[in-house]
Amino acid sequence: MGTFFSSGRLTVKAKSSESGSDILIVGSKNPLKLKIELTHAWGRPLLHIMIHDSELKILSFTEKKYYHGHLGTPGSLKFFPARLDPDQVWALLRAYPVLRKYSRAVSLKGNQFTLLNVKTEPVQVVDLYSESTLPRLVSFPEQGMKVSFSDFENDSGLKYAQKIRLDDSKTETILVLKLKQLVFNKTLPESIFNLEKPRDFEMLPLR
Repeated sequence: MGTFFSSGRLTVKAKSSESGSDILIVGSKNPLKLKIELTHAWGRPLLHIMIHDSELKILSFTEKKYYHGHLGTPGSLKFFPARLDPDQVWALLRAYPVLRKYSRAVSLKGNQFTLLNVKTEPVQVVDLYSESTLPRLVSFPEQGMKVSFSDFENDSGLKYAQKIRLDDSKTETILVLKLKQLVFNKTLPESIFNLEKPRDFEMLPLR
């Protein structure tokens, strides 16, 4: 599976605040490229986000600013409020989990397996639906994050969840992505991943 595009609704809950926006996502796996467009329900653009491996570029239309930096830096949390690496972002937006690099896998109870590193520390725990063996919950103990997947669909043999929820206990943030459509393996023009700075936007680094 090399490419996808999808659309849906993203809700972000952070402590006492909550916001929602329509979302359009385009992704390519090798090399990893993701473009995310967030808009108000009535169509006004809010953010355009471009991820190329760990490089991050953000157009903030409300601020008229163009930010550039890397995924996971403190400044990026303002716009992408979860501490994710590129593979985790891909899994979240592709709507299906990706296994972390691991040294050994063990099963400590039914419908669950744990991936361990060379120090036998858990790096990822995957809980499965008992009736289908599809992934239900993916936990990252070291990061304090859990991602749940539900309402699965099948597109020409490629499975994906229509609802994805991320809980980040350290930042007290919840992201809920509800997909209306997801299409795989369509040819994407390279220009779709361009993110041009409007002439009147200020350019700033993500600190």
